[in-house]
Amino acid sequence: MKIDLRAAIEETELLLAGLREIDGTDLADEAFSRAARQDRGQVPTRLLYLAHRTEKVRVQVMDAYFSYRERDKGR
Repeated sequence: MKIDLRAAIEETELLLAGLREIDGTDLADEAFSRAARQDRGQVPTRLLYLAHRTEKVRVQVMDAYFSYRERDKGR
């Protein structure tokens, strides 16, 4: 059996790029300008999106695990 994790790997690369993009974000800007509020508002949305990608990778890996397990039972 050949284990195919390409989809999980591609998703993980997108997740890593997103994590690197948000890493080091400075939230100290407490200005009341529209741009500052918008920047602060995007951080929670971005974090939720990254958490979703993490769950997607987890499901893809578990799918590979269960596929292997099912094939292993038949032996």
